[in-house]
Amino acid sequence: MKLSILIPTYNYDCSQLVQQLQQQLPEDAEIIVGDDSPPHNLGRAARRNALAREAKGEWLLFIDADAQVRSSHFIADYLAASKQAQVVCGGTGNLPECPRAKARLRYDYEVKAEKRLTLEHRQKHPYIGFTTFNFLIERNLFLSILFDERLKDYGHEDTLFGLELKKRGINILHIDNKLTHLGLEDADEYLQKTEVALRSLAFMPLEQQENVRVSALAQRLKRFCLQGFVRFVFKICKPLLRLNLLGKHPNQTLFAFYKLGYFVSQNQKVQG
Repeated sequence: MKLSILIPTYNYDCSQLVQQLQQQLPEDAEIIVGDDSPPHNLGRAARRNALAREAKGEWLLFIDADAQVRSSHFIADYLAASKQAQVVCGGTGNLPECPRAKARLRYDYEVKAEKRLTLEHRQKHPYIGFTTFNFLIERNLFLSILFDERLKDYGHEDTLFGLELKKRGINILHIDNKLTHLGLEDADEYLQKTEVALRSLAFMPLEQQENVRVSALAQRLKRFCLQGFVRFVFKICKPLLRLNLLGKHPNQTLFAFYKLGYFVSQNQKVQG
């Protein structure tokens, strides 16, 4: 079999995504959906690894359940690109408008990220631009690496996987083959998930944090002995920052500072 499309999900109805993919599915391909909802609860990394082991295709196309197909030749473009590289990333796109007011924080962040992570930028910085939302990989290569199953909480399995590809000298081909991201959480849930991801990041060794912007900035602050100052300002301003971020008009600059302040605060706890 040529291709296995793998869709890990957690309490999310991805039937519409499956129908969209079936409309352009080649004969020698399969779609496997893996539900990680309770009582299974394997964790994001373990669920993806389990799907890969179950797959029969030579190539694995991982797609997050909260995605929407934008192109009628989405699969064909990936198969064409597979002739050029062992790993191919298509990119992430967004809805033209925020779907509801409470999702404004996540929506504005994703739109800003899409503008920054252009195809040219992703091609210039292939490992920083790697994401598990929508990517193709040779099955044998994936099984030789796998996602780190110690990461059961939200965030940064793509960071570690991208770093391992870099260590092995595996090229990542970035193409313009985006899927639209539909799963936009309300601000309170997204802020909580962001904090979980930052805590996970703080416990990683420094060499595993190198592709993450907030960690790189924190290290620069440390060189200039400014982490303590940032922690102090964050502690004082945290209630006001949350008031803005959970409100109707969240500011992305304040969100960036919130993440930095939260991360350096967690760093202090990790370092004892």
